Amino acid sequence: MTLVEAAPSDDMRVILCLKFDRRAATDEVSRFKQRLIDCESVFHSVEATGAFDFMIEAGLADFVAYHALLDDFADEFASLVERLEASFVCRRFMRVNDRDDAIWVPCRDGRRRIASATIDLVCAEGDYVRLHCGKQSWLLHDTMHHMRDLLDPTSFITVHRSTIVNIGFIRQLLHRGHYWVLVLENGEEQRIAKSHLAEVLAALRTDSPTVGGRSATTRRLTESKPQPAEQRVRSNGGSTIMRH
Repeated sequence: MTLVEAAPSDDMRVILCLKFDRRAATDEVSRFKQRLIDCESVFHSVEATGAFDFMIEAGLADFVAYHALLDDFADEFASLVERLEASFVCRRFMRVNDRDDAIWVPCRDGRRRIASATIDLVCAEGDYVRLHCGKQSWLLHDTMHHMRDLLDPTSFITVHRSTIVNIGFIRQLLHRGHYWVLVLENGEEQRIAKSHLAEVLAALRTDSPTVGGRSATTRRLTESKPQPAEQRVRSNGGSTIMRH
């Protein structure tokens, strides 16, 4: 879920809209646009069609800095630009997540932000939890209960009191006689506790195009049947009985 919030700004933002003179040399216009793009105070730049050809958003300390910017590009404005309009941003509105979909973990020089969508597996290790992201992992002094509160319940499921799995990291769901297991993308298996079975089955029977910002895998519910003691293998020359 996302929210739209007013975003505070510590600087003065200005949007400049430029329409180039059609008689201006193309290479000179290109160099001018690149100068604007490379300008330290310019945050965004857009090539457009319609009333204007090019727009930039710059962050400046005050009107003195704004006029200094105009002076820096005065020659190009005079020779290449047919029309120039400036709008000063009064208030900015940003679309943001209503929760920070990330977990901060300790690292050598401080703490590191780990995006929740990149977490494959969370496992309990005594008084700690270990976050697995691909081939990397981090040990965090936290509880599984708190981890469940931090992680998006639509993207992560609890399969055991000591294991939380990203749904996008699940390759297959297997029924093996009296219990169920998850086959993960790395080939490992996680047995599902009976107390969480209904929750897991419900989550994996709900198809979704994306899970936690990553493509959802095809969820296959397969019953693993016991192998017979004897199996007949057919060949071109007849058949052979194989005993296990």
